[in-house]
Amino acid sequence: MNLDTAFTLELLLVVGLIAAFLGAFLYLVVSNRRTRRETGRQVGTAGIPVGPEPGEPEGAPGTAPRQPPQREFYKRMGLETSEEMKIRIYSIAEYRDELGGTKRDNGFRAALKAYRQLDDEWYDYSPRKAADVLELAPEDYEVDEERSALLLRQLPPGLPESARDVL
Repeated sequence: MNLDTAFTLELLLVVGLIAAFLGAFLYLVVSNRRTRRETGRQVGTAGIPVGPEPGEPEGAPGTAPRQPPQREFYKRMGLETSEEMKIRIYSIAEYRDELGGTKRDNGFRAALKAYRQLDDEWYDYSPRKAADVLELAPEDYEVDEERSALLLRQLPPGLPESARDVL
């Protein structure tokens, strides 16, 4: 084999390797984009609002309906137990409409109802005990005994940022 043939074979090998790397790179880019788009639309994990852009009609092709903000969260009851408390957050308007809450407004930002699971059923949980589990300061809430709800002046620490979307 002479030098010209060896050089031509090496050149073809380098071109083939470059083409293979370029093809693999393009495949990864396209599949990554498709995966992020699918998981963002189906599960709502893309970190962008799901649905049409403002000013775009609701039934526009390729858009999913806008998802309501998450209103239910779970919090462990303590370090020594695996039990969880379900928390449902209401804006003050929703508190008035859905729970028949008070008409007065003393600087409350939200209402919260807590539930505890017993025998695969969720039951109302004492608002005072829920305030202890959530580590709320006494000045940050008021108890509505009639509706078993907490009226909050600020959201409890430790709730995800998506809880603020309810307000």
